[in-house]
Amino acid sequence: MRPRRHQFASFSSSWSDLPSRCHRPQCYHTISCTNNHLNSGPNLVNRVDSSRSVSRSVSSSSNDNRPSETLATAPFQNLVQALKSTDQTCTIIESSCGGLISSSLMSVPGSSRVYFGGTVAYNTKKSGKLLCGDEKLHERLLKTPSLATTSDVNGNADINSDRSEEANKYIQSKVNWTREAALSYCEHMQTDFAIAEGGATGPTFRPEGMKSGFAVMSIAGRKSKGGDIEILAQKVCRSSHGDRELNMRQFADEAAKLCLEAMSTTNPSTAEAQKAQNESTGDNTVEADDLFLDRSSHLRGDATTMQEFYQRQDALHVIVRGTNEVLFATPTKLALPTLQNVLKDTALVALLKTCNIDREEMLKRRTFLGRWGQLKAPVFALFLPEDGTLENDYQSCYFANTRSRAPLLTPHHNELALSATAYVNWQNTHRYCCACGSPLEYVQGGTCAKCTHQSKPHFHWPRQDPSIIVLINNPSETHALLARSPRHHPFLYTAVAGFVEAGETFESAVVREVNEEVGVTIDKGSINYVASQAWPFPRSCMIGMNARTLDGLEPIHIDPNEIVDAQWYDKETVYQAAKDADEMGAVMERQVIEERQAKGEWSGKLLVPSKGVLARTLVDQWLERD
Repeated sequence: MRPRRHQFASFSSSWSDLPSRCHRPQCYHTISCTNNHLNSGPNLVNRVDSSRSVSRSVSSSSNDNRPSETLATAPFQNLVQALKSTDQTCTIIESSCGGLISSSLMSVPGSSRVYFGGTVAYNTKKSGKLLCGDEKLHERLLKTPSLATTSDVNGNADINSDRSEEANKYIQSKVNWTREAALSYCEHMQTDFAIAEGGATGPTFRPEGMKSGFAVMSIAGRKSKGGDIEILAQKVCRSSHGDRELNMRQFADEAAKLCLEAMSTTNPSTAEAQKAQNESTGDNTVEADDLFLDRSSHLRGDATTMQEFYQRQDALHVIVRGTNEVLFATPTKLALPTLQNVLKDTALVALLKTCNIDREEMLKRRTFLGRWGQLKAPVFALFLPEDGTLENDYQSCYFANTRSRAPLLTPHHNELALSATAYVNWQNTHRYCCACGSPLEYVQGGTCAKCTHQSKPHFHWPRQDPSIIVLINNPSETHALLARSPRHHPFLYTAVAGFVEAGETFESAVVREVNEEVGVTIDKGSINYVASQAWPFPRSCMIGMNARTLDGLEPIHIDPNEIVDAQWYDKETVYQAAKDADEMGAVMERQVIEERQAKGEWSGKLLVPSKGVLARTLVDQWLERD
């Protein structure tokens, strides 16, 4: 429902095509404001830190140099992530924030999955045509009485203040206004949540006795699936000044926080999903600030320092069994026992005894990975043979497959696991000098192989083989080509991958591999680098790319020696496959999928790799693009 040109001026576009996965009706809402207020609003391009104090006098014509910040502030990034992780949606009706809530949410990549439009009703009297075409809602908003009390707002909005009676009545009217608006918009837009905001931001205020800004936020939604729409949370947010731009930024962020809070209380999985996301992206403060791997390559050749590291009782260990298993503490963290644990803990002592290798020899062969965290404790890879058995309980730890489980680790633990795996694979396959055939011995903490040739020793270091992995799209990017490897479950499809040949560029490898494996022709000019990932199975470094075909959804002709099947899939199908994969976890293991099928917990036909795998990063970025 567009406003009449002579009555309203639009400063944003409308939304119409809603993703079919949400089964929402098509709705048209324009973020608009009345013409006589359009030029008096704040500059929405430059943003400032709303937490800084404002001691200067503020005027509507102020042209001070404010620090710039992006629209996508942390509260909105967190809100979008929470909505996406729970497959929920929201709509917005705002007043004094002037579209900043909507624009901040829209500026977060991937927001189109969770937000389809909203309304700015800056002047309630003149914005009736914008309110979902609901004349009764317009009438109710015009007549919102000033009768709200603190108990009317679920105990979350502190209505009482030291302002004048007229100011308090005005705030109370906004409590009712936002309640009515949130409930109606949640119903009309058929979203899971609705955010309603109303208040006054300054620099001038209509009620007598009001000298600083405020905003009331109301969140409507359902406490349970299929339940009635109700107000989940309300809050009165006040500022100490009348700076309109600062107030708008502050109140918009508070609206996002309140919505996230309402989601967490009605759906505990929202809080868990956010916590998991923080861990996986390094936002967890302990993971990001205290735990990291300093490879300390400058210390490897210092024999005295390395000898000290090998003997330190607080030295940590990544325990690798065979070439493809590491010891886990939890699904997201490795077990990192100290040298004291390895030597004295009953379970670990027993573990080493089952290996049929002299303990001192195993400790001597430890490989230095670097120093861990702010305490800079040395960390080593301790290699055990495949027959090593953890017969007794050690802090509920367990061995798990590195290839399928390491992607679920936090980033720094993932780096430790892959580094340890890379070194064990390298040492197992490099026993003799490739130049003269002499046996090799490992020096510099196990990171370098020295030839034992007496007159002219050669030195060797671990190598990585570059491999490309590419997500192929049609030119309009509505579909992606996914393929299945014979080692994967029949329903697990992923991006096309292959080794880079000698003298070949990454881009040329993309064109060649795609043509060889699926018979599709790539537009070489469309190839873009996305990210890389160590993949020591046995010694690859994956180079992630995306690319488009020359001619739409080209016919697929697979190489049966390389892959089993390949298909074009639309975003709707791949989005559901990604969601299912997230619920299952380690889908790279056949057993995980088969168990869910056997229990009747999954009956789908497509899965994509787990988060943490580069192929999934490529898929997710494609899904994010509108």
